[in-house]
Amino acid sequence: MPLHPRFQELASQPPAIPPAGTISAPQLREIVRRYSVRKKPYDVPLARVEDRTIPGPAGEPLPLRTYTPEGDGPFPLIVYFHGGGWITGDLDTQDMIARALAHAAGAILVSVDYRLAPEHPFPAAPDDAWQATLWAAEHAAELGADPARLAVAGDSSGAVLAAGVALRARDAGGPALSAQILYYGSCNYPSVATPSALAYAEGPILRRSDTDYYWSQYLTDPARQQHDPLASPQRAASHENLPPAFIGTAEYDPSRDDAEIYGQTLAQASVPTEIRRYPGMVHGFVSWLGAIEGARDAIDDAAAFLGQHLAAATSEEIR
Repeated sequence: MPLHPRFQELASQPPAIPPAGTISAPQLREIVRRYSVRKKPYDVPLARVEDRTIPGPAGEPLPLRTYTPEGDGPFPLIVYFHGGGWITGDLDTQDMIARALAHAAGAILVSVDYRLAPEHPFPAAPDDAWQATLWAAEHAAELGADPARLAVAGDSSGAVLAAGVALRARDAGGPALSAQILYYGSCNYPSVATPSALAYAEGPILRRSDTDYYWSQYLTDPARQQHDPLASPQRAASHENLPPAFIGTAEYDPSRDDAEIYGQTLAQASVPTEIRRYPGMVHGFVSWLGAIEGARDAIDDAAAFLGQHLAAATSEEIR
């Protein structure tokens, strides 16, 4: 399918965000933030949106934002990790996704402001993601949620964190996860160029050079750390007994093939997996809620997937 007209228009203009690596990480972080929060919050009905902090694994406060849907609980519970190549992003940059998914899934969503590289390289972000998930499971009742209906989700680098949490929870014997929602997360260090990485090396939006830069800032020892399943979930020794996975990818995305390969790996390990490629879309398209119809489709599809598997978790509990 042709590139969506809105993204065609953007591709024909000078980039709003400079190529990664041409400015410092803090400068890039600030530009991404300004670009992402220039619009008012995505308008969906929610009962509450609250900021809080919890103790982080490094002894520093870990900021969270909770989104509570309207209605009567206990609600399902989603722990969400934002994208941004592990070096940009915060609770505001993907606020629109968090609001939309909490509303569409009828779930309490906990968004995590994990530590960013290069100031806090791997494994700081995965450790924060794990700490937040443990906290959410332990405090589910306090939040008005049902710990038996717990899922993780993320976009881009946040999807890699979510996949890592799923592996870690399985290997640690809990908390039990009912689903994982992974929007265009490569889940693998790009040591081999896939067809999509070659076809879309110059974008639109995400360039292969951007991806290489993000990894270079995230890993301090790529030769060794790229094989760690928390950095590259694709390289885990086993993918059996992981929670059902929804894999959402964009047609025009250098990371598309790696994300879909991870979905295929899960399916081959008998993990219930749904892979959805959104035609005409680019990396990061779900953040375009309210402007791109495909973004809403991706939220609704993930919410339907969550509804199916979180309901299944409730049925298991009853039995």
